[in-house]
Amino acid sequence: MTLEDVGREGLRRVSQLADAAVAVPVAAGYVALGAAVLVGRSLLDVAGETRRRLSSLGPRPREQETRRHRTA
Repeated sequence: MTLEDVGREGLRRVSQLADAAVAVPVAAGYVALGAAVLVGRSLLDVAGETRRRLSSLGPRPREQETRRHRTA
């Protein structure tokens, strides 16, 4: 094994290490993005369910005002 071969091997290892160092944040970003999407969708589902439950109790104040203006 010559000095040139040792240099190439070292460069190859550094390149592999750099590839791995870049891949970890990219994968973590995808995982974080997926988690954010799931949390967002869950919050929207909860808000929709809450709105449906509250609307069964009666119209919202804004809807009541609109109804008053229409009948007048």
